[in-house]
Amino acid sequence: MNLRDLEYFNCLCESKSFTETAKLLYVSQPSITMSLRRLEKELNIELVIRDHNKNKFSLTEAGKVLEKHTKNILQEIKETSFEISKLTGSKIKLGVPPIIGAYFFPPLMKKLIKNNLAQKIELVEKGSAAMKNLIITDDVDMALLGSLAPIENADINSTILKEDAFMVCVSKNNPLAKEAKLSINDIKEEKFIVLGDSYIHNKVFNDLCLKNNISPANVYYTDEIQTAKSLIASDLGIGIMINMAVKNMDTIKAIPLSTEILFYISIVIKKNHYMTLQEKNIKAILTENINYL
Repeated sequence: MNLRDLEYFNCLCESKSFTETAKLLYVSQPSITMSLRRLEKELNIELVIRDHNKNKFSLTEAGKVLEKHTKNILQEIKETSFEISKLTGSKIKLGVPPIIGAYFFPPLMKKLIKNNLAQKIELVEKGSAAMKNLIITDDVDMALLGSLAPIENADINSTILKEDAFMVCVSKNNPLAKEAKLSINDIKEEKFIVLGDSYIHNKVFNDLCLKNNISPANVYYTDEIQTAKSLIASDLGIGIMINMAVKNMDTIKAIPLSTEILFYISIVIKKNHYMTLQEKNIKAILTENINYL
């Protein structure tokens, strides 16, 4: 069975039009028709029923069976080609969201360098939500993801590497710095420094406000975490951030929320993803060093 004929048939099933299929594949319409005839001759069965008056067609039962298997065949070929290409020396794409990259990943990177694996890695920086999609589409080989709960996804295998917690972050000079714990109602009149919606921090802040039915009047948004921390340290507002982002700062005090909100960092890999020996070694280093972070 000709692979190109299967590709033409798959496109035909998706576009529902001989004319549109020819345009999409940059071939003549008779080429699509001849390809279909070859398949029907080889399988000895009619695959489509054409309505020439309306320039439309419908799949026969055999056509529907072939459509299903064609999609699987083409996907298998794509994944096979992808896996073989990794054996030729292509770099391993490791997804690392910005905050995890800045405050969690550096000690792990040192371990990878020590084990001569860093040069085999290409880092991909995207937020955790976008990164999850890149894992599913095979655009990254493995990734570190942040989440508000353990990741449960039918397409992904995940291992939790670390748990952190969201804290109320204030300047050391702020009167709130003496408090042992704070609730959102304790700070609802404060000025807030909030990270943009590409950060999970933004969701945490908005969920807290919605759950407690409050609408802070003074909120400043920034997409730069260093800017946010500088504003908080200068006592121009307070923020809600994960502890690891501020724990080594002398100018910011991190105070636990009265109702704890956890932050999970996990290593994720697509289920059925073929792992090379190098990928297995990288995963082993990332998971074996959990207790040292």
